[in-house]
Amino acid sequence: GNVATGYVPIFFIINYALNSSLTIISMKINLILFFFLLSFLPVFGDSLLYERSNHCYSQKGDCVLCMDIYRRVDVVEKSPCMLFLFGGGFMVGNKRDARYLDYFEHLISEGVVVVAIDYRLGMVGVQNEPWRYPDAFENSIRMGVEDLFDAILYLLETADYLQIDCSKLMVSGSSAGAIIALEADYILRNNCNEFSNSPDDFEFACVISFSGGLYLLCADWDSMEQSAPTLLFHGGRDRIVTPDSIELFSDGFYGSNSLVEKFKENNSEYIYCFYPNYGHEVSYMSMCLEDKLISEFLHRYVLSSGSEELGLLNDE
Repeated sequence: GNVATGYVPIFFIINYALNSSLTIISMKINLILFFFLLSFLPVFGDSLLYERSNHCYSQKGDCVLCMDIYRRVDVVEKSPCMLFLFGGGFMVGNKRDARYLDYFEHLISEGVVVVAIDYRLGMVGVQNEPWRYPDAFENSIRMGVEDLFDAILYLLETADYLQIDCSKLMVSGSSAGAIIALEADYILRNNCNEFSNSPDDFEFACVISFSGGLYLLCADWDSMEQSAPTLLFHGGRDRIVTPDSIELFSDGFYGSNSLVEKFKENNSEYIYCFYPNYGHEVSYMSMCLEDKLISEFLHRYVLSSGSEELGLLNDE
């Protein structure tokens, strides 16, 4: 249904000034004032009208995967689209977590269609079996990427109906969702053949990672080549998703600090926002605190035609 944000604080001030104990006459005056001021809602407060619709895009066994699509009600032409994957350690979480709503609304205000998707949680049931963690973790990422690719295929097939500009299809994620997002971009840009449902001739327009990292499902760290323009946020005291690298034999996990070094080596476009004194709360906190930076990043690489001078952006 339609969702509106905004308010008319002036009404409450006038209401109090008229009479602290309402009479029949003051009630009528208040009602008239309320509806009069309500008609000027966009003037007195920031208002944003958007709609959310739910679409089921895939089914894996008994697991039905759906997506919530958020878009402005006053935009009818094809629009850029941001896919979003929630966090939760591949154990918990959902696409309607209230912590993400401000981020969604900010993107919507920029004319972006937001697509928040379900994905399978591969770490469910292994919390008390630590010997299963390594295989379950890798399998969780693999399932998440597979589900993300299914979501992309659904959007590509229904782009005309959904009014989505697939040349401006972006991806972002929080924590576990950011790991999936970065993994999917790596696979698409480095010719990995790990997934039968990998979209043909498709690349993300950009990636935004809130406390994510890269676990290589195919190839190796040294063979990593180009990446989409990437905006990374990470806390220096994050003990859940490390900003550094962890390598064990042929396996490795590479946090944002390591990714930045690789991006420099490959001349990939990136912006890195590092919070040395914060932990994993950066995975959702930065969505609201850095809304201006996010806007400028999107305008530099996706939303604006041609290059612009953007005051907030530096490589690090």
